[in-house]
Amino acid sequence: MAAENKKQWLGVVLAGGESRRFGEPKAFVRYEGHYFYEYSIRALVPFTDEVVIISHPSLTNQFSRQSAVQVMEDAAPYCGKGPLAGLYSVMKKFKANWYIVLPCDMPLVNKEVTGRLAAAADQAYDAVIPNIAGRMQPLVGVYHQRVFSIVTKQLSDGNYRMLDFLQKINVKQLTEVELQSADNWFENINTKDAYSQLFADGSSDPLY
Repeated sequence: MAAENKKQWLGVVLAGGESRRFGEPKAFVRYEGHYFYEYSIRALVPFTDEVVIISHPSLTNQFSRQSAVQVMEDAAPYCGKGPLAGLYSVMKKFKANWYIVLPCDMPLVNKEVTGRLAAAADQAYDAVIPNIAGRMQPLVGVYHQRVFSIVTKQLSDGNYRMLDFLQKINVKQLTEVELQSADNWFENINTKDAYSQLFADGSSDPLY
């Protein structure tokens, strides 16, 4: 992308995983009438100039048919190497100042969370990450373009762990109190039991 087309904010939906524990692609499971990944897009759109889905190769065509946002896959040589590879791939292809990242399997995340994360972005920090119940949530965050070289170096060293990456950059952490959020907003739905728990209050029924 040419420098004059550089964006201020780019939204990124991470959907490159294989959903092994869930048993089917989590991005296309429904919750209250919408696919999981659609909640991530809706949370990103108000605060970004563009949204991109990082897709597993087996899902690219389905995303392209069902979504109006741009879809891409991991860049070589790090295809399938996890969320850090997804961040690398989108930073390599799309130039922006800040990247707001969300996973495709967190249907309770919302624009209130992304708005507060974006508002907390500060040139003095490399990233803004939620710290929920004492645990950092690296798949929900805002990353500055300057971390690209660190991402690249860590991947080239064969280390694909997001938490190790966070140790190498200057992170502003926001608690659930600062984000005015509930703990369960940040829950990844990794299993069918966790999916069923979404409907435990009886307000809706699972709908595939």
